Amino acid sequence: MKLPIHEVKDELLENIDAVPDANSPWRVLVKAPTGSGKSTGLPSMLLDAGVEGRIIVVQPRRIAARMLAQRVASLRGSRLGGEVGYVVRFDNTTSADSRIIYVTDGILQRWLAENPSLDGRDKIGAIIFDEFHERRLAMDIALADCLELQESHRSDLKVCVMSATLEVAGLEEYLDPCRRIEAGGRSYPVEISYQHVLEKSKTSSRYGNNEEPVWDKCARAVAEAVTDPDCGNILIFLPGVYEIQKTVTLLEQKKMSSRADAQGVKWEICPLYSSLKPEQQDKAVREGGAPRIIVSTNVAETSLTIPGVCTVIDAGLARISEFDPVRGMDTLFIKKISRAAADQRAGRAGRVAPGKCVRLWSQADHAKRAEFELPEVRRVDITETALRLKNRGVNELLDFRWLEKPTEGGLKHALKLLEGIEALNEGRITALGKSMASMPLNPREARLLLAAKKEGCLAEAVFTIALMQTDSGGGIFMKGKQSGRSQFVYEDDRSDFAADHRAYISAEAMQFNPQRCTAIGIMARVAREVQQAVKQLQKLTSRMEWDANQVVDFSNNEKAFSRVMLTAYSDRVAVLNSSGNLSCRMTGGRAGKISAESSVKDAELFIVTSMTEVGAKDVTVHLGGCTAVSLETIRELRGGFLEEGSQAVYDEKIRRVVNRQQTKYQDLVISSKDSNDKEIDLDQAAGLLAERVAKGELKLKKWDASVEQWIARLLSLREWMPELELPSFDEEDRAIALESVCHGALGYKQIKDKEVMPALQGWLSAGQHASLEAYAPSRIKLSNGEGVKVKYEVGKPPSIALTVQRLYGVKSSPTIANGAVTVQIHICAPNQRPWQMTQDLENFWINGFPQMKKELAGRYPKHRWDIVS
Repeated sequence: MKLPIHEVKDELLENIDAVPDANSPWRVLVKAPTGSGKSTGLPSMLLDAGVEGRIIVVQPRRIAARMLAQRVASLRGSRLGGEVGYVVRFDNTTSADSRIIYVTDGILQRWLAENPSLDGRDKIGAIIFDEFHERRLAMDIALADCLELQESHRSDLKVCVMSATLEVAGLEEYLDPCRRIEAGGRSYPVEISYQHVLEKSKTSSRYGNNEEPVWDKCARAVAEAVTDPDCGNILIFLPGVYEIQKTVTLLEQKKMSSRADAQGVKWEICPLYSSLKPEQQDKAVREGGAPRIIVSTNVAETSLTIPGVCTVIDAGLARISEFDPVRGMDTLFIKKISRAAADQRAGRAGRVAPGKCVRLWSQADHAKRAEFELPEVRRVDITETALRLKNRGVNELLDFRWLEKPTEGGLKHALKLLEGIEALNEGRITALGKSMASMPLNPREARLLLAAKKEGCLAEAVFTIALMQTDSGGGIFMKGKQSGRSQFVYEDDRSDFAADHRAYISAEAMQFNPQRCTAIGIMARVAREVQQAVKQLQKLTSRMEWDANQVVDFSNNEKAFSRVMLTAYSDRVAVLNSSGNLSCRMTGGRAGKISAESSVKDAELFIVTSMTEVGAKDVTVHLGGCTAVSLETIRELRGGFLEEGSQAVYDEKIRRVVNRQQTKYQDLVISSKDSNDKEIDLDQAAGLLAERVAKGELKLKKWDASVEQWIARLLSLREWMPELELPSFDEEDRAIALESVCHGALGYKQIKDKEVMPALQGWLSAGQHASLEAYAPSRIKLSNGEGVKVKYEVGKPPSIALTVQRLYGVKSSPTIANGAVTVQIHICAPNQRPWQMTQDLENFWINGFPQMKKELAGRYPKHRWDIVS
């Protein structure tokens, strides 16, 4: 089949036979749109051109790797697993004869760790990074490693980076020296329409305030699309499995058979997502058959070709997992996709004929969306990457050959976590860290396994890690009302993993039969995946000559298992706040909720392995995979982070200092009890109350404007007459003064009406107090006999304010500070509003007063305007 990628074949294969040179390796950057055939055509071109070794095509998704391998094997007339194969987690369909192998980025990353030179018996001759615009962290790191490899001792390695929508300018510079090639696409025009008016429903939904559920929008769009006889197969993009299931159910209820009325053809409705069984995935993407409505996540966005699609209905949303490094937890929110992703989705409609794309958002909204998705390096946990780089000798992580550097917060979190699990010591990798980095596990899992070996509960750890590695995020039970967890939880369980293991054993006994597992609320596919992961981990431990084939027994190994979990998750200790709503407090000031079926509801303390903030109608932090831990175990293993004893603390509820017996781990208060007031240190109590006053939480009625004026007088005179050597009164001094006012009190009632000036007057000696009164008086007497209050403000001249009539007879401005400082006069009109400010009263009488009299005398005739000497 002639594809657009074949039109640039000669350009692509230029210098393919050149003698390898580390200074000018074979590097190609290919930008080609959807439908160009780059994912299927280019690997065959390299093979047919005589590239030695295996040709690896890296895909971001398992489903794409598997289906592309099937397609290329078919095109080349070979069986899958022969010349063409694929390797994804739990599925290796290759042989010694395999030359083109499709893999996920995680598989390539593992191969690079095991064989950094990619040579030997299964030498790799070329690596093609497909769909690079998705900017997966594993793909970024693998690409950097391959570039370094080319420039060191594998100059013969050929590297190609391919993308449909990526802005390639920065990537081209990163790959330099490289050749950039652009190919056209075998695409037809796609008519794009937008939803201009958002329909509203009576109830709120997870997609916004009162916005119509996305499945209702899709059903309406489908009903309109099927009226067009040329609509072809319909592909719907939705953010997740939940939305897919709701949409499929709704379409089936509506019996989408509009075409049957006119042409006697019924529609087939097929879900499509990564965790679906392979046979169901194949059903959705097969050639031929009845017209289909494929309801998919973003797995159908790239690489994967679904035959016959002429209509795309795009919800414009994706369920995106991100990592919050400040709180150290994952977040899972439904977010708007970028404009580039929307273009990718629309391109699915123009593969075989002119098509249509209905976007369920407005054109104005589209213009405001981000141009591209955020790279994973800036939104996922980089702890595993950080450890592997440290193990390779990259001591300063920012010195690595990043295409785009990680965030400061992400890097800081990774290093802190690695220090906490003893993989690093003052930034340097430890012997323990090297052992962890040698395992194909994330650092927490590796630490868990090493601790389990020491504590003698390796079988329990293997099962736990296997469960946490599943696509479901560690859940073997079905979600919601269908969950079977409650019937597998025993009263004396001390870990959630015990119930998971019982369910797993049941599923295994039923040979993972989907119908039988579903009947008791277990996900058969996940249970089978756990079995595969357990076998992989057992192989790993066998290579290390560890015995992980013992019987899993969470009950008898309860204490050892809790010690192991604390070792790996010492920063995730929690206590239950309320048995009513199951809310919890955690270390790090975090909070969340455990499941109503959790085994740790009655535990004093427990460890959390899974924290996910999920955005739906309400935002909730779900805490899962919990294991109870005793205070004795924390004291034994993490005693340096445990504080036990009594101290005076301020109780915000009663606004009083109390003596509190408290047990605290890191920043998590485990237990707290108030005791007798007689044991409270009055100095401590004064400091705590003064601190609340300083923050503005408590108000002293007598600390008023006159007090602030006294302080301003002191500070001003200290500046004007330094020879007096008056004391300062900075923030620290203010705190000391507040403590003096609060001394002897335990609660707010005792200080709110307390006199303040006695404490301040004690700040000065008798001589200093006399100087303050003499040189910075609170009131002065003018030469005409008028007494007036002086206002002080630090950094400004002292001032008085009075009407012009009260100044008659005062020829010059008054002074203070032994004549060193002239007082500023705010000369007011009869209505008390300032008319002029001056420190030169003599000039005012000559120039200012005549003008003032001219403007105001007529308005205020009852006031005297003739000056009498």
